[in-house]
Amino acid sequence: MSLDRYRTAIVTGASRGIGAAIVRQLAIGGLEVWAVARSADDLAELARETGCRPLALDITHRDAVLSAMGGLDADILVNNASAFAPGGVSWAAAPDDIDALMTVNIKGTLNCLAATVPGMKARGKGHIVNLGSIAAVSPIPGMPVYAMTKAALRNLGQTLRLDLHGSGVRVSEISPGRVETGAHLALLQDREEGRRRFYEGFDCLQPDDIAEAVMFVLGAPQRMDVTYMEIVPTDQSYGGSQFQRRET
Repeated sequence: MSLDRYRTAIVTGASRGIGAAIVRQLAIGGLEVWAVARSADDLAELARETGCRPLALDITHRDAVLSAMGGLDADILVNNASAFAPGGVSWAAAPDDIDALMTVNIKGTLNCLAATVPGMKARGKGHIVNLGSIAAVSPIPGMPVYAMTKAALRNLGQTLRLDLHGSGVRVSEISPGRVETGAHLALLQDREEGRRRFYEGFDCLQPDDIAEAVMFVLGAPQRMDVTYMEIVPTDQSYGGSQFQRRET
C-alpha cells in the first residue's frame, strides 16, 4: 500500500488525541500535513515534533475555513474535529451543549468539505475520511445528541459517495468504539470520576490504533474504497436488549 498518489493532507481536530496521531502517521508517510485546531500553542508543539503545517482555525466559521483551506489543493481531508458535552437524557440536553455539538460535528464538517471537495473533484483525485463513532449505529445511554450528530455524519458520507460518483474521489468512514483520548471526561462533571468510569481497568483503543486504520484506508489501491470501518475494543460489546418486568 502506498500514499504516493497524494501530496497534501488536512487533519481537523489535530491538536491532541486521534487527530495528532493521524498527523504523525501522515508526516511519517511523507505528506505535507496541515494540522487544524483552535489551539495555536498545541499546534506549534505538534509542528515542532512532526514538521506539520499548523493552522489555528475555528472550523465553525465558514468564511475563515474557505479562506484558509480553499487554496491548499488538499488531496486528503480527515474530518476528525468533534465536540463532546456532559451526558444525560435527550430531553434534558442543555441548549448550549446542543449548539456546540451540532455546530462543530455537523456544520464544521460541512464547512471543511466546502473548502476542499470542489478542488478534489476538479482534479479527479482525493480522499475524504470522516471519523464517526459506534454511537451512530448502537444506542449508548448518556450521549444522545452526540450520537445524533455522528449518525448525521454517517448519512453524509453515504450521500457524498453518490455526489462524487465517477469523480475518482474516495470517501471513508472510520467508526471507533471507546478510544482513550480523554474526550469521555467531558461527559461527567467530575473528571477523575470520569477517568475511573471510562478508562481505569479497561483495555481501550488508543489514538494510534485509529491513525493506523486511517493509513490503511488511504493506502488501499485506487480501485478500492474502504467505505466503512468499525473498530471496537476486543473487550467491548454493543447492542443487546432490555425488558422491563411489569409489576402485578
